[in-house]
Amino acid sequence: MAGITRMDWEWLDERWAWLTERLGSPRTWIRREPLSQRPLLSIAVAAAGGVAAARCLVGVAGLYSVMCMAVIALMALGAWLWLVRRSQVDRAGVALLVAIAAAMACWSSARWSLFAADDLAWNLGDTPAPVAIEGVVVEPPQLLVGASPSPRLAGPAPPPATGCLVAVRRVRDGAAWRQASGRAMLYTVGPTPQVGVGDRVRVFGRGLRPGPALNPGEVDSREQARADRCLSVIRVRSADSIRVIEAAHRLSVVSMMADIRARGRAVLESCLAERRAGLAATLLLGERAALDRDDAQLFAVTGTIHILSISGLHVGILAYAVCRLLRLLPIRRRWTLLGALVITGCYVLLVGSRTPVVRATIVVWLACLAAGAGRKPQGMTALAAALVAVLIWQPAELFRAGAQLSFLATAVLITVADLLGRQPDDDDPITRLIERSRAPLERRLRRFGTELIHLCIAGFAVWAVTAPIVAARFHVVSPVAVLVNPLIAPLVALAMGWGFLCLATACVSHTVALACGALCDATLACLTAVVEVAADLPLAYAWVAGPPDWWLIGWYACLVAALLWVAWDRLRQPLAWGLVAGGWIMVGLVGGLIEGAAARPVGLRVVAASMGHGCGMVVRSPAGRCLVYDAGRLGAPGAARRAMEGVLWDEGVGHIHTLVISHADADHFNAVPDLIERFSIGEIVVSEPFLRRDSAAVGELLLLARQARISIRTVAAGDSFPLDATCRVRVLHPWHHHELGQPTPRPESDNERSIVMAVDAAGRRLLLTGDLEGEALARFVAAGPDACDVLVAPHHGSFTSLPPDIARATAPDVVVVSGPGGRRWEDVQRAYATARDDGIPAAVIKTGGWGALRIDLTTESIRASQFTGGRWQVISLAVPRRRHRVASPGRRGR
Repeated sequence: MAGITRMDWEWLDERWAWLTERLGSPRTWIRREPLSQRPLLSIAVAAAGGVAAARCLVGVAGLYSVMCMAVIALMALGAWLWLVRRSQVDRAGVALLVAIAAAMACWSSARWSLFAADDLAWNLGDTPAPVAIEGVVVEPPQLLVGASPSPRLAGPAPPPATGCLVAVRRVRDGAAWRQASGRAMLYTVGPTPQVGVGDRVRVFGRGLRPGPALNPGEVDSREQARADRCLSVIRVRSADSIRVIEAAHRLSVVSMMADIRARGRAVLESCLAERRAGLAATLLLGERAALDRDDAQLFAVTGTIHILSISGLHVGILAYAVCRLLRLLPIRRRWTLLGALVITGCYVLLVGSRTPVVRATIVVWLACLAAGAGRKPQGMTALAAALVAVLIWQPAELFRAGAQLSFLATAVLITVADLLGRQPDDDDPITRLIERSRAPLERRLRRFGTELIHLCIAGFAVWAVTAPIVAARFHVVSPVAVLVNPLIAPLVALAMGWGFLCLATACVSHTVALACGALCDATLACLTAVVEVAADLPLAYAWVAGPPDWWLIGWYACLVAALLWVAWDRLRQPLAWGLVAGGWIMVGLVGGLIEGAAARPVGLRVVAASMGHGCGMVVRSPAGRCLVYDAGRLGAPGAARRAMEGVLWDEGVGHIHTLVISHADADHFNAVPDLIERFSIGEIVVSEPFLRRDSAAVGELLLLARQARISIRTVAAGDSFPLDATCRVRVLHPWHHHELGQPTPRPESDNERSIVMAVDAAGRRLLLTGDLEGEALARFVAAGPDACDVLVAPHHGSFTSLPPDIARATAPDVVVVSGPGGRRWEDVQRAYATARDDGIPAAVIKTGGWGALRIDLTTESIRASQFTGGRWQVISLAVPRRRHRVASPGRRGR
């Protein structure tokens, strides 16, 4: 206090006086004017609440919950009729909203829980089994975006694959065919099958049910399939396994639209450059599979991915262009609006009925109908009508991030336009007189500047409101989107204009189509260049774990409360929104600190990600420091990256202190390059043989590490380093050959050079073994390694990795197998469980097919959880009471 001068006190007094003047009296912040009457908005809120309530009843028996909701809906409807007759309008309105909510809950529960008894899914299991079906193609085959050739794949890139939706009609049962129902996703490897919408096909393949999420943060395919009422997946090896037994009638609307879409794609490929043809097809026809994966990633991190999803921007541009063109013709205004209705409706059929395009089309239709009736369009009412229509069509859309962002962004734009449109000085005669006195050019420039400022404000508002849900669901924050979106909006409009002209003139003049295609290509090149430059800017985007769900719900509750209860004049001031955002951010920071302290492991924690045939271990020390041991999956680096990201973000990890790569097999490190991009890494630990490995994948990883300025440390047996003050890591393998007394050793495989580590903390020991096998494993076992509490089985638990020998040598209480276990899983499980000399069986658990594992080791106990059903569930290990382990620091482990 003594260091504060009188001048400082005066400055603080001035700032405080300024703040209190701006804030004013608390009464000036409370809304006095009544809310506008918008019945459709109340109906939409009730419908959404009913769908949300139905999801909370997922654990209740399906038919029981449907019947309960139906009874409540009928009772509320009866109460509404009774209250209407008694002229109790307010209470009758409440009863009607309850009836609507209960009816939507009943409808949502029915779609979620009730399926036909002859649905194909009842004949399938979680593992592929031969199946033969007959069905009708509902959606045409679409090329799936596969992995591009990369050294990280540990082999050649997989062949292209296609997917289409089939409505099942019959299934073969032995030698006979019987009636069946349901829908199935049909995946084909190789060339695209020559089938169209409406064709009746016979398919021979292998069927199964979609799999659940095996790691936190992953997409739950089973839940999505249930929401889409498509519970079956059929995979065929080639298009030869699909036979058309009855061709569709080619005059059907769906077939015609599919043919138009295919021809449009061909026109774009012939008139535009190869790279931008896919971007044009995505932008104009909604074919996301046509977009290169790297380009999609570029648009995602810069917050511009929304332009690649047919939504309000695209439908609005199309409707505006149609109205402007039709107004040039000598026709009435109503015919112009009718033309916009028809063309936007045809566009929906062309690009598919996805939620954003359905929402945008309904809003455009209602705006056209209001204009035709001579009334001012009510944006929020139209949006509420669109929400009700979408929930009736597909209730599960309420819980999908894409639909949430679509409706949320539109609501923000409508609200901002309403706030900015209410200018207090619009009716001031002096202001109007001053405006008229200006020159025409000055008025246009001022109007353009005002519209530009409003556009920037609207863009910032959309980004600020949607950024939390984007961070929570997609784990990226893109501040650069505020700058980029206003810049690319006119480019998107120009590209769409030239692209539609290219498609429209292709059947008339190929020369004109080429010219329009060249202009579209140039515009898309500019758009891509802007996005690439934006992505390279400092602090353009950041990968984050994202806020928790409770903070998200509170954030949007605060926004709604502000709109309902804060005075309208205050809402036009940035200070009001700054107070709302700042206050809730402070709550989130405090809550995050409390959650972080509560989630920090008391002892040693190890999380084994479910990687298929691969390995990914996250080790947390008692002080919260993070060590990652391997991160890879055979032939699927993208899947490995998603699994590791989910585990790390679920643990609240943003910085990896030490990343260990056990050996130079790609299925143990092909996700590391993606982790380098998304997480900060302190150091990478490898062995000397890894650095000497002549591999393109190894070279790529080392190059990325150098570019990210990550130090690389080499270790060998006998080395050790602290992870924190209470946790130490000891390297047990590989030994230098001169230390083994082998001046001319035989060539060893990468597996035999695996780094074996022991992590000691809280009086417990974790042993990480990589893919150690062969003579190296035999020498390791013969040297008599120290006992451990948890053993990660070498080589994914294969039977060739000497399970009985290493189990006897290390006497673990728990054995973790990173992988599905293979065909001899029962033999491996029995060998590990019965190998200990004391006769106490070890608990043997695996990740493959079961889910990620989390094991907490404290001085008193060992607890394990498995990620099942979308959450961590405690599993019983039957681990004996802790035995006193004596560490042998002088033992070298030869």
